[in-house]
Amino acid sequence: MLKLNLGVYYMYENIIVIPFRNRDEHLDYFIKNTVPLFQEYLPNTKVVVVEQNEGKLFNRGAILNVAFKEYENKTKYFFTHDVDMNPTEKCIKELYTRETTKTDVLGIYTSCCNTLGGIIKIRDNVIQMINGFPNDVWGWGTEDKALQNRAEYYNIKKITNLTNNKEYPEYLLRFNDVDDRETRNVSQNINKHFHNFQRLNKEQKKKEIMSSGLNNVRYTIVERRMIHDIVELIKVDVHP
Repeated sequence: MLKLNLGVYYMYENIIVIPFRNRDEHLDYFIKNTVPLFQEYLPNTKVVVVEQNEGKLFNRGAILNVAFKEYENKTKYFFTHDVDMNPTEKCIKELYTRETTKTDVLGIYTSCCNTLGGIIKIRDNVIQMINGFPNDVWGWGTEDKALQNRAEYYNIKKITNLTNNKEYPEYLLRFNDVDDRETRNVSQNINKHFHNFQRLNKEQKKKEIMSSGLNNVRYTIVERRMIHDIVELIKVDVHP
């Protein structure tokens, strides 16, 4: 176990969380090529693949919340990590190993539109404080913008590194994204998380943040098993 200041013990230094469904080829590549780099350069790290059951629109935020909930107080850092992004050795050594504080979040590879999607590194106590992602973004959505809203509300500063406005072959191999989230909720999600949130006063923002997130994520674990020495698969059914 890792001992930090104030007598706090963590089981892991890092939990790398991959939200997943129907991307077996990408996951196989990730486990074969990227996980060994984690083993070499990020000691005491576990990769957690959270796979959402079929039958509902994909909900990236909620299934990331599942891992945050299952490993609450068991790790110093969480990474959110899309499965189609594979960091190079250079990227891991320079960016993944950076320390963060209780007042910032490391945007390793994020949108140039000022969101917290893609690959981020955040302390466990910070993700718990901001209540994780909202659970109500079904289909293609703006859960990454909602997380940015929550971080800004709590004065958590994003440290930006790589953004998706250009390619970084020396840092990242990225596969073509798979559109598996459908798009019928786009307008509703954009209005709520891009526009409406900014119009709220401070009390209303706090109420919105606490209305949906880690404090009330609902799910059933369907299957749980190790698929590699440091990779766990948790298959879940997420409930509205």
